[in-house]
Amino acid sequence: MKVMLDQLLDSRGISQNQMSKDTGISISTLRNLNHNRTSRISFDVLEKICGYLNCDVQDVLCIERE
Repeated sequence: MKVMLDQLLDSRGISQNQMSKDTGISISTLRNLNHNRTSRISFDVLEKICGYLNCDVQDVLCIERE
């Protein structure tokens, strides 16, 4: 799985700090997601991300096939 959050934030001109302030998601959680340094994501966090960015789960997560 790959987290596409970095690309979504860039395309909307939103910083990780701004998203953290607006959603209550910790900056460390967002940094780990942006750098694909996580092995899991809670449904609460995923729901906040999708609601804030007005996107679907498949916009945030994708499967990398080798």
